[in-house]
Amino acid sequence: MGLIRKLYRTGLFTPMGLFRVVEAVLTTGVNLMALLRVAAQLYPDRTALTDERGQCSYSQLWQQSESLAVALQADYGIHPRQKVAIACRNHAAGIQAIFAVSRLGAHVFLLNPEMSSDQTEALLEQFAIDLYIYDYENDQTTLAWLESRLQQRQAIPAYHASDPCIDQLALRSRGDTRLKTVKTGNIVVMTGGTTGQPKPASRKPSVLNFLPPFIALLEQVHLDRYRSLYIATPIYHGFGLAALLIGVILGGELYVSRRFDAGAACSLIAKHHIEVITLVPLMLQRMLKHDPAALSSLQRILSGGAALSPTLAQATLEQLGMILFNLYGTSEAGFCILGSPALLRRKPASIGSPVWGVQAKIGDIVTSGEIGNLYIRSAWATRQKDWIETGDLAYQDSEGDIFLCGRVDDMIVSGGENVYPIELENILLQHSDIAAAVVFGIPDVEFGQRLKAIVVKRPGAILNPACLQDWLKPRVARYQMPAVIEFRDELPYTALGKPDKKALRDK
Repeated sequence: MGLIRKLYRTGLFTPMGLFRVVEAVLTTGVNLMALLRVAAQLYPDRTALTDERGQCSYSQLWQQSESLAVALQADYGIHPRQKVAIACRNHAAGIQAIFAVSRLGAHVFLLNPEMSSDQTEALLEQFAIDLYIYDYENDQTTLAWLESRLQQRQAIPAYHASDPCIDQLALRSRGDTRLKTVKTGNIVVMTGGTTGQPKPASRKPSVLNFLPPFIALLEQVHLDRYRSLYIATPIYHGFGLAALLIGVILGGELYVSRRFDAGAACSLIAKHHIEVITLVPLMLQRMLKHDPAALSSLQRILSGGAALSPTLAQATLEQLGMILFNLYGTSEAGFCILGSPALLRRKPASIGSPVWGVQAKIGDIVTSGEIGNLYIRSAWATRQKDWIETGDLAYQDSEGDIFLCGRVDDMIVSGGENVYPIELENILLQHSDIAAAVVFGIPDVEFGQRLKAIVVKRPGAILNPACLQDWLKPRVARYQMPAVIEFRDELPYTALGKPDKKALRDK
């Protein structure tokens, strides 16, 4: 009965809500635009989206996305099963493009706008992309491949002062043009990218497949109680896209920004009294350091996209209260494991347990506490009937809660012992003078491999390798002791807020 009440509260499980859902599916088809149409019908005047350029209502966002779909079909020939790549930061034009392309039944490829020109060109060729939607930068004017695509109407910027762009097309009147009812194309997000060329993870949106994670967020996180949502995570990432779609379904007031800045984020939250935020741990760490008092309006913090350190989890719960949730997922499996504030209070190193509709297993291990490869199976994964190897090492305790031990390719064998860098990272972060730490394996003549620690000290801290080695001795096993400790002023991070270990290893 509690779930039914929550669904009723969203407006979707009311007679009018169900009518609007059926009407949207019959009018537009089963695609992302149907979600936006339902929201526009249920909450037409409610503020839908606010970015640096302004805000729009749900009715305006839907109408502009429909107009954009008409223009993309008429001017750029986009039809079902064609491929459109969207490489945009978080802003209105990029969001309109996602809905418009899905409305046309084309496949949506979400690319990281931080990729190099060579990486982007290679991906567009590899996947035979028909249209490339991107964020314009001045230094792109010299790119021959981009200029060629622009001339052939195979590329269009999201915003531009004078040339045709997504923003202009969305504001253009669509007259009496009516689009056909179509089935959605695939939504493709890219995995990895720090160790080589990104790989695609494709998923066909389905109402039935979307329900289990949506219900989990209603039942366990109670998102239906809150109206405002700041999507700090990149929407081109699976976590950010899921936040966008859930926010639309709930009729939330959504806030986005092109780039994350801790000071600007704190000001935005304080100014608009934002209640819910989705972010990666690095963003949370920087906001807590900048101005934790500005975050007092937050009722829910959803952390995902990267590992949440136990130290950061404890600091957040102590400073902001029991509002932190850890969401674990992968590009292939989607959102699948949830850690509640109560769990993080008791077991800050745990990522939680599988949500309803998800199965998890640790290799072929049946004994709790043993470490193995983490496998996930869920109805909404890219391969629904198969166990998906996440690439993470983990173990499960006697209560069924899961603990990560790092990536499979991060584990080293040192003197015959399996060593997990994440364990040393978590211990280093307990030191009061350490702001950040990354650990990885390096070759060693005697032991085969040893650990190297890259450490960032807090401002004013006095710390050297010898002192840190002495501090570690009673806290770690012999084989966990780093052979090398290196201090740096800052760490390199990927666009998703993960420490860039490849860049560190290459230096």
